[in-house]
Amino acid sequence: MITYDCDCKDVVITEGIFGEIYAEIFSYTDIERFSDESRLIPVKSYTMINKNRVEITVISWGATIVSLKYPDKYGHIADVVLGFDDLKSYMNPRINPFIGCILGRCVNRIKNGHIVIKGKTYQLTRNDLNNKHHLHGGTKGFGRRLWESHIDGCSVVMSYLSRDGEEGYPSAVLSTVRFKLTPDNKLEIGIRATTTNSTIVNISHGSLFNLAGHDAGQRELMKHEISLNCDRWTFANYADSIPTGSIRGVGGTIMDLRIPRALGSCIKKVPPGEGYDHNFCVTSNWHGSSTYVARAIHPRSGRVLEIYSDQPGVQFYTAGRLSPCVASEVSDLQLNGNHQNIDSNIAYDNNPNREEEYEHEAKTLTIDQMEKDTTSEHKTPDFILGKQGACYIKYCAFSIQPQNYPNAINIPHFPCPILQPGQVYCHDLIYKFGNQLTNYM
Repeated sequence: MITYDCDCKDVVITEGIFGEIYAEIFSYTDIERFSDESRLIPVKSYTMINKNRVEITVISWGATIVSLKYPDKYGHIADVVLGFDDLKSYMNPRINPFIGCILGRCVNRIKNGHIVIKGKTYQLTRNDLNNKHHLHGGTKGFGRRLWESHIDGCSVVMSYLSRDGEEGYPSAVLSTVRFKLTPDNKLEIGIRATTTNSTIVNISHGSLFNLAGHDAGQRELMKHEISLNCDRWTFANYADSIPTGSIRGVGGTIMDLRIPRALGSCIKKVPPGEGYDHNFCVTSNWHGSSTYVARAIHPRSGRVLEIYSDQPGVQFYTAGRLSPCVASEVSDLQLNGNHQNIDSNIAYDNNPNREEEYEHEAKTLTIDQMEKDTTSEHKTPDFILGKQGACYIKYCAFSIQPQNYPNAINIPHFPCPILQPGQVYCHDLIYKFGNQLTNYM
């Protein structure tokens, strides 16, 4: 369990306003329905900074991490999570596929949006795979709601009351999320939930990372080395992301990430060629508390991200299905002005004294051809226009989301996702940031 005792002199939290929304509006498309007399509610922002120059900004819309900055091994600070500059973009589901927000009431997919609790059938919103399945809590899940928020010591606490029937779920659920940045460069996310009646709860966080910088693009993402503390995975048909119920060992397959692998060497080999978007079974530790889940490193910058959690599974996603923005929403000026950022690279390549750090190039021989296919002058690239004019394209980031197994409510031998009255749902998630100065292996 995470404790929230902290010496406040080590972390500074600044509260601000990220934007405003109309009262009781929870969707970008609803704004036009209200008159100028409608009451505006501020969306708060909280920036946490420690003495090591780690800086994290969260907002009360969707309990979203909008910025996460920390230095590389040369002291260069970069923002390593995808996001947007304005609230309007975060609220627009056409260009924001759950980027950086809390994921719930039930993260991941539920087959056909169909659940049965105590013999009663419920139909949830279907918003995935041509509206066939339920995904991340529905069209207006936890990540598309305004949360109450306040500063509590060295933590930021957000809460949301999900009412009975919301997105088809039975029972009301009260959820809280506590964000705490520690002096030793950990972001602790403590998630709790209670309910008034039996329902399903499975909550995680959906930040998309590129440790070279949020705008570093596909080229640098492929150089990341990823390892997962997982020896099994929940098998899913290649044409559908819903687990079949079969649990298979990863040994000898492309799913074996127990030893660090460069994404450029394996991402295109994952059937059907869309990269990873799969749930793995975490190898738990013997004492039953938070377990080491995953590690990501970007060798050029030296940035390292480790993830710990107390959940049985983890979804590993490499943005192969990152939704493109609607063409009409991007002007010709934006297309021309930001096209150069699609393959943007941080300036490590320009320093001849750092060539010894770049021995990982051989692992990513296929990247150049992939980028030629994406950025051909005869083809308009699909991208999401992100913060600071960045263009987010396929394979530009990764997400590691600890959670219960997908569709567990419909597969009896998966861990039970049902929360009963009187019980408290707990998920303690930790992101630990650091640097690897030299690779000795």
